[in-house]
Amino acid sequence: MPIIAYIVSLGCAKNLVDTEVMCGALVANGCLLAENENDANVMLINTCSFILDARKEAQETIEAALKWKRRARKSRRMVVVAGCLVQRNPKETKERFPDVDLFIGLDDVPNAAKLIMAAFDKPDTTQPLPQGGLPTYLYDHTAPRLTVTPEAFAYIKIAEGCDHRCAFCAIPTFRGRQRSRQPESVVEECKQLLAQGVKEINFIAQDSSRYGTDHANGDSLAKLLQKCDELEGDFWIRVLYTHPLYVTDELFQTLAHSRHVVPYLDMPSQHVATSVLHGMRRGGTGPQTQELLRHIRKDFPELTLRTTVLVGFPGETEQDFQELLDFITEFQFDRLGAFAFGGNERRARSAGNCGKTQAAHSGNAARHLAKTQQHVDRERNTRPSRATGIRRQLACEKRGGRTGRGRCHPCLRQKQKIGQTAFHDRPHHKCRRL
Repeated sequence: MPIIAYIVSLGCAKNLVDTEVMCGALVANGCLLAENENDANVMLINTCSFILDARKEAQETIEAALKWKRRARKSRRMVVVAGCLVQRNPKETKERFPDVDLFIGLDDVPNAAKLIMAAFDKPDTTQPLPQGGLPTYLYDHTAPRLTVTPEAFAYIKIAEGCDHRCAFCAIPTFRGRQRSRQPESVVEECKQLLAQGVKEINFIAQDSSRYGTDHANGDSLAKLLQKCDELEGDFWIRVLYTHPLYVTDELFQTLAHSRHVVPYLDMPSQHVATSVLHGMRRGGTGPQTQELLRHIRKDFPELTLRTTVLVGFPGETEQDFQELLDFITEFQFDRLGAFAFGGNERRARSAGNCGKTQAAHSGNAARHLAKTQQHVDRERNTRPSRATGIRRQLACEKRGGRTGRGRCHPCLRQKQKIGQTAFHDRPHHKCRRL
């Protein structure tokens, strides 16, 4: 009986790339993929374990998969759980879900197809749990990857793991240390995706700005982008997830003036109050963060600035929150996301930040910030220079619950759409028919 797998991918785009590698391995080994769970005999769930809500979603998805498994009367069904939840808590996950047939850790991603096929062929054999310790696997362009995003865009994971020790984040404890891909491998994967018709390539990592710092030859994100910018074709590259401590003027210059690189800086600042940043173990101070942002705005005005902030962190006072609110109102980010702290408070306290937050309710604080940014957006969008530059607020259709919907720029053909928002979010060359 052939294996017909139904795939569920939870969490971020970095996790999605792992899912695509496992899908490619399955297809390369003769397995089939199903669009409907009722047509499948294997359900593969790639889980996220970043925050409590993600763990709850993963657990609910596994429970639903086990119900799907029990509904089968005549044919055999198998449930496979992979990803961060398994890597973070393998024994706990196994104890909570003893009816799961196979658990796949992060180092098992390249061997997922063989493990699934072996477990399917020998249903009575007890499958071992993933090995403990930090993972070391890093995919490259030779991995048989099957992209599942809409055909116009795709992700490339340029590095894996993280060396930061932010108090609100446990990712380094189960994703491992930072390990960057070789630039030649990234360039080669860009070529592969362009040959498939991809028009927007998104570079992702836990911290993209630290790309290459683990190499001995001076590799950097700026140098990688410069190499990729030499490729021919109508496409662009967007960089996501940088860190204020590791961005450089060379990177800003590359983002602002490259042919294929979007002049768009995605840099989560998290906060601007020094006491909160110290409690978060983010490094740097509030004044340093603000000075960096003002430097970017003044010396590289071509760049669209996107940031995210975390409010309600243990120890944040009303004064700290007001300082953040005042800076957001004054600075006027082009894009901003606000999140309420909801992680492990004991872990956050270990940063040396005692006491509970005084900033009322973090959820209300996040909503307050969102309203402030909406007001900023209205003001900025009424300025003539921006109004004349924006044809559409959204210019591509990234369908599905994961990415939402948008509209296509009128200069593009109906069947070949490309991501485009305000003019500052895309490269400087004019739109071409594709």
